[in-house]
Amino acid sequence: MSKPRSIHQRYQREFWPAMAAYIAIMFLLWPLLPRVHDHALLEIALALLPVLPVLFVVRAMVRLVLGSDELEQRIHLIGLAVAATVVSMLSLAGGFLAAAGVIKLDGAILIWVWPTLVVVYAIGRGWASRRYGGGSDVLCNNGVALYWRVLLVALVIAAIAGLGWHQLGDYQLGMLCGMSAALAAWGLVLAIMKWRRGRIAE
Repeated sequence: MSKPRSIHQRYQREFWPAMAAYIAIMFLLWPLLPRVHDHALLEIALALLPVLPVLFVVRAMVRLVLGSDELEQRIHLIGLAVAATVVSMLSLAGGFLAAAGVIKLDGAILIWVWPTLVVVYAIGRGWASRRYGGGSDVLCNNGVALYWRVLLVALVIAAIAGLGWHQLGDYQLGMLCGMSAALAAWGLVLAIMKWRRGRIAE
């Protein structure tokens, strides 16, 4: 087995259990938040619990990048630079609009930062990969499995949001909808990239 393939397989083993844990937390534990408002520490711990599996997702991504060759690392770096630039400019523009009273934003908007960063990173990395003549999918060599898995996770999270529509608060719903939309967009980007490469190969 080649080293790049084993690195991507390790990434799959680390990424998807973390995403499953995130979904389980959002489905089983987050609906309990309205019941613990009288216990500040418990409320804080429960509110931040979904961050834990996300940290494992980030760890898997970092290990994937560090295990890649120099060209792949350069492509990842370009993707990250594109994502950081786009998200920071959007945040700056949104901040100025909110400060001027043109639009109203609350703290729940922050849940969009990381998912948006991931989606834009995927787009930027895909662009950089094509620029260097690469054909590998974002974060995985198994493109078909990856975009179907991402879309499935987005669908499950959307279903959780729909089932808990009347029980969850605005913050919880915002986080679920934000993650679902970001993952769906990422899955669609991967699917489009796969389709375009297929057309070019023909």
